[in-house]
Amino acid sequence: MRRLLCWLVAAILILQCAAVAARPYSLDDLLRHEDTGRMLVDPGGRWLLFEKYESHLAMQRQDRLSLGQILRARPYIVDLHGRGPARPLLDDDQPGTILLGFSPSGKRIAVARLQGGAFRFGIMLLASGAVQWWPYAPVHDGFHPVHSWLTDDRLLILSQRDDRPAAQFALDWPPERPMRERWDRTAAGALAVSISGSGRYLRDDGRSQQQLLMVDAVTGAAQALATGPFAQMQPSPDGKYVALLKADRARQPSADQMVREDDSFHSRHLLLLDVASGAQWEPCSDCSLPGDPRWSDDGAHIGFVADRNGRRETVMANMARHVVMSAGPVRSASLDGCRLSPHQDVPVAARASVTPTDENISFSVPMACTRPPAMPGTIWGAVSWHVGTGGVIVERPTGGVIRVPWQRPEAIVSVQSSDIGKGGAVALRISAASGRSALFLADQGKPRFLMAFNSFMRDVEPAIMRPLVHPSADGSPVTSWLVLPPGAKGAKGLPMVVIPYPGQIYSDVAPADQQVGRERFYTNAQLLAASGFAVLLPSIPMPPVLPDTGFDFSAALAPAIEAAIATGSCDPARLALWGHSYGAYGVAMAAVQSRRFRAVVASAGIYDLAATAGTFGRAMRLSPEEGLNVAASYAWAENGQGRMGVAPWKAPGRYIANSPIYQADRVNVPMLIIGADRDFSPVEQGEQLFSALFRQGKDAQLITYWGEGHVIGSPANLRDFYARVIGFLADNLAVKARAVPVVAAAAPAIPASSARQ
Repeated sequence: MRRLLCWLVAAILILQCAAVAARPYSLDDLLRHEDTGRMLVDPGGRWLLFEKYESHLAMQRQDRLSLGQILRARPYIVDLHGRGPARPLLDDDQPGTILLGFSPSGKRIAVARLQGGAFRFGIMLLASGAVQWWPYAPVHDGFHPVHSWLTDDRLLILSQRDDRPAAQFALDWPPERPMRERWDRTAAGALAVSISGSGRYLRDDGRSQQQLLMVDAVTGAAQALATGPFAQMQPSPDGKYVALLKADRARQPSADQMVREDDSFHSRHLLLLDVASGAQWEPCSDCSLPGDPRWSDDGAHIGFVADRNGRRETVMANMARHVVMSAGPVRSASLDGCRLSPHQDVPVAARASVTPTDENISFSVPMACTRPPAMPGTIWGAVSWHVGTGGVIVERPTGGVIRVPWQRPEAIVSVQSSDIGKGGAVALRISAASGRSALFLADQGKPRFLMAFNSFMRDVEPAIMRPLVHPSADGSPVTSWLVLPPGAKGAKGLPMVVIPYPGQIYSDVAPADQQVGRERFYTNAQLLAASGFAVLLPSIPMPPVLPDTGFDFSAALAPAIEAAIATGSCDPARLALWGHSYGAYGVAMAAVQSRRFRAVVASAGIYDLAATAGTFGRAMRLSPEEGLNVAASYAWAENGQGRMGVAPWKAPGRYIANSPIYQADRVNVPMLIIGADRDFSPVEQGEQLFSALFRQGKDAQLITYWGEGHVIGSPANLRDFYARVIGFLADNLAVKARAVPVVAAAAPAIPASSARQ
């Protein structure tokens, strides 16, 4: 009991807000931000494991931002039979280890570690804490399982066969080694060449291979059960079979049909393997799977959506009899059977595109499939809560309440829960408006404190977020958001920065990714507000295809801007734009259409829609044998955000009218153009726009960051990035921005602009 009281007191002290002066959110808060990752409970209910995402500053390499959920991950363990706090699972000084899954009894846990250039598989014996690392590189994408335990001593692993990085790592892997090797071969007089083909020259050889391995968890000895270009594995619930998706046949898009961004260069074929006998079976050899298969709960059947001979259909295979049945899609959802998706089992935000017609068609097969297909782990859900005497009162989904100690009525923005095992035990994650949060374990007794996150942010005063309900340019009612500096609730005449992302429609709930408790490295409204700017996040409905005369982005922005000005908080004479990625394209178009803005910042953008379509990108250029996803870049322009509807040669006028580079003579506002050499949005696009302005003697700056991708992430580069953006905006909007406390670096000297003069 005394130990319990000690831990509760510690939790209260950590969560308590001392009487300290509030301060604005800063870039250091962003870089130091901590979070939680996956959470697993062993089958016996004894051990709870979870990943803590350490500060970005703790990453081994700062040029791999997209791998942050691996490089920042540090696993912790909690004894559910004890009362102590969480403790590190491994005795190492660096993060970079993720949790994969428990063995059937919970005796062992599979993990994976990214260290240096190697991604390796490991197994820990929980009783002793001993871990063994094996020379197997799991094919990990964060969404699908890479292993399957057969017994406590045997498991299956989908592993890379050679030293080449897996596809999910290749996009963020530094290119120096393969480039240097090829340059050195040329320097020595040897051959260094890459070959791509189309039509009868189409190639599908030379792709990296993966292996399905059966591994002895004690000795590490492995037996290869299957080898091929496997993209993922799905074990059956009973462990008898494994479904392997092969990406092994090159294909090209139809010249007469619109392509989608998630159309792959390789067809995806299903290979089924009997674990005991090693027998292999392709239930539909002439089918390509646009989505992922689903197993029946008993493992006797597998169902999937298939594309065959130009027709999309559902297929169900009987594993014992090797019998296949198929049927077409239906227009309404069926309550019976197993629902199938024509998309891969990844979150919608991670998918490249969703064709609207896909959502109106349902696919199902007559089998039960309640088991989730994705990787095991925590599923957080919002719960009802209120602040009561002495803490936070959380309503259990199954009835009753949980009282969590939380001293001082600090503003709380969310409470989430996750069912973690038998007996009604749940994990609770409570997040405060300041950005700090805490993790609790609640069973039938009093809540147990596990860990605090971002305690250094306890004195942060976030920006004020105010909804603006207004009609859009097409007349439909929408909600935009006005973000004001901390403590500036009644401020008047603030300079305003508009951050548009065409097609983004906000709800009546404040945008989660613009809160101080989130990790937004680009167009961060909290950092701008902390620097003294008002920030507008406009909802901008977009048509499915842009007009041949060019879409009027400035007119689409106008309703939200007028609604913000009507509050009295913003100065209509001091407006600026900042867009990132597709948002950069949008602000560049607005810059050629309107003179009401005094500064425009465009980062990681595309400014010539036709010139972007078909470009390879760094990873594809270095390894074309891994797949020429040319269709994806064309689809971005045709069917994706570019909204052109057709290929460039079918409507060249439409592409020109909707590309700011061809209207650069109409830009009459200072522009700050930012790019990076590893960005998949070609850095040449920013150079082209800058050169067009340079050719005319217009006010512009081009900033290029080296070793960065689509989002600037290395600390020194990020500080310079925000210092330059804030300094540029302050210079052109004639304000004294508070850049030093927000960015922790003085803004670089910027010549006075002609607009300010």
